Amino acid sequence: MEQDKENSLDELGKMALLSDYLVDLFPEGDTIVVFELNKEDYSKMIGKFREIDRHHNQFTVEISGVDFHFMLTEDK
Repeated sequence: MEQDKENSLDELGKMALLSDYLVDLFPEGDTIVVFELNKEDYSKMIGKFREIDRHHNQFTVEISGVDFHFMLTEDK
């Protein structure tokens, strides 16, 4: 049952789980996760957050003490 629940999580839910694991793994450290994404994946992720200046090629979101940094790459 728990496995079905995890499979149904969206991207933000998965990022929250990842954040929890990383903070447990390194409780005294600062954690930054960097994603280099193609245009399609970048657009999908930026659309999940508040209205941000869409002209930027990168943005950062903090979830449970972990910074998730998204960067648009033109060549992927």
